[in-house]
Amino acid sequence: MTLPSKYRVQSLQQAQVSNSLYHERIMLAPLSHSEATTLAVGLRRCLLKGFEGTCFSTLKIQHSWLAKKEIGCYEYLALPGIRETIRDIMMNLSSVVLIGMPIKEQTAVLYTGQEIGVFEARHIRLPEGIHCLSPNQPILSIVVPLELKLELTIERGSGFRIRDGGDPEEGLLLDARFNPILQVDYQIQRTERRIEFYFEDKVSHKENETISSTPDKKDSSPTSEEQIKDDVSEKENALDFHINNEQKQDHFCVLLFDIWTNGTIQPIEAMQRAAKQAIAVYIPLLRFASAISSNTILQKQLGLKNSVK
Repeated sequence: MTLPSKYRVQSLQQAQVSNSLYHERIMLAPLSHSEATTLAVGLRRCLLKGFEGTCFSTLKIQHSWLAKKEIGCYEYLALPGIRETIRDIMMNLSSVVLIGMPIKEQTAVLYTGQEIGVFEARHIRLPEGIHCLSPNQPILSIVVPLELKLELTIERGSGFRIRDGGDPEEGLLLDARFNPILQVDYQIQRTERRIEFYFEDKVSHKENETISSTPDKKDSSPTSEEQIKDDVSEKENALDFHINNEQKQDHFCVLLFDIWTNGTIQPIEAMQRAAKQAIAVYIPLLRFASAISSNTILQKQLGLKNSVK
């Protein structure tokens, strides 16, 4: 039997901007400010660094003009017949969203075949088991019929890898965004919950009792001044206590997460996986602490037995 938790998780907003862009706002409450800060920082780091994904990693270009000139291909080179530079093509390929489990050194091919027009991600021939979630992503524009072939290496990894050098013969390195989490923002909002002690009813009830219990002036003697002062001071103390407690408020915080993904995973699923990763760090500590406590209990029991003997 699981005990009910005092914390509540709720999805406040969901939006599918496109096939490769999902957004969701998730709320967690009630929390203290320290709890909200700890959860926000830990979960955000797990979301941004703890997930794997698939994307293009290297690019090889085969162009007839390059073969005639016998020159190498570099990032800022402009090829005849292509509107974009090689750098633009590399940036467009880095924006393509893939899903699947690639085999080592698995490649995809984009072949123009003497055609003119805009070539998009749907024109790339992907290997079996790999699918594209952004088929309308433009790659390059051909303005003159030519023979052009792009060879792309598909790789799976985690995090984000910025291109750094590389051998042109082996292929140009692309900015590889393996992590399906595009952006994570969080807000800690402080709210106020008023505590009411309802002293007004008690004070009014006490006043009614004093009025009903006072005898008529004709039938009884007047009350002493000390008794009147005691009654007045008692009422003032009760009212002051009510006013002071009315100003006291129970503060708690609401943690809001805004998560954007590339469509290969839902934001709420990513949050669940990040929470499991965070919990996995604390489980060894709990086991270690329980093992120490059991050992101390055994040692105490053995010590008692020896003392009895």
